[in-house]
Amino acid sequence: MRSDYWIYVPAEYDPKVPAALMVWHDGQGLVDRNGQSRLQDAIDNLTYEKKIPVAIYVFVSPGDYTMTPGSPTYEFIAKFSKDSGRTLKDSTHSTCYDTVSDQYARLLHDELLPDVEAKYNIRKEGYSHAVVGNSSGGISAFNIAWWHPEWFSRVVTRIGTFTSIQWQPGMLDGGNVFPFAVRKQPKRNIRVWLQDGSEDLENEHGSWPLQNIQMANSLKLREYDFRLSFGNNNHTGASGGAETPEELVWIWRDYDPSKVEQIYRMDPAEKDKPYFRVKIANR
Repeated sequence: MRSDYWIYVPAEYDPKVPAALMVWHDGQGLVDRNGQSRLQDAIDNLTYEKKIPVAIYVFVSPGDYTMTPGSPTYEFIAKFSKDSGRTLKDSTHSTCYDTVSDQYARLLHDELLPDVEAKYNIRKEGYSHAVVGNSSGGISAFNIAWWHPEWFSRVVTRIGTFTSIQWQPGMLDGGNVFPFAVRKQPKRNIRVWLQDGSEDLENEHGSWPLQNIQMANSLKLREYDFRLSFGNNNHTGASGGAETPEELVWIWRDYDPSKVEQIYRMDPAEKDKPYFRVKIANR
């Protein structure tokens, strides 16, 4: 499999000092400094102001299995493509990002990041690693930290696809199980920012707004260190992108480069707030 990636290095990076790490999914859309996201400007400003740590930023695109016909993974993707009507490339994207397992996390950790670490001085502990994504990239960000919080413990998931896209009944869980897995499985030491909106998708795979609210309530029930930003946006990265500075400052708050670990605890102010509730307002 081939997985493309691009690296952004802030001016403050000193190769003699180990840097934090932040991985961004669908990174091909973030490479252009003058693109819509303006992400690199936000990174530069916040790093200069010392509101976030010096980090190496890895913009990752989904893998490409089209050159490996006959392999089990290729056949899996081809079947999903045929059944769903999605292109082979789009099916590869979904298989990488939407599948509820640690397969993609291991690909990232075992195959891609060693290449980055050979070029830059990067801290090794999950305390210093964050992962971000929109939509399928958003569930992938959570999925990575869920399976391996020792690798990534800080998560930003925007319009996260916590729905049943890759669900194969009796064979493979889909992202729709995550709210219940959070409630019933052992608590992970992770910090999570969720973002979604009331006009997000509703289709055969599930309800994006309801699933993100379910995720927030599940995280609250288990007293995770989390935050939900919920507006009226549809399935677009614009709202999450507009919140980039706030997201980054929140996810890296109280970071201490002299430490290698931290037990994340719910903000005391969150404990006194009620669970999120839904009101029918469009009829």
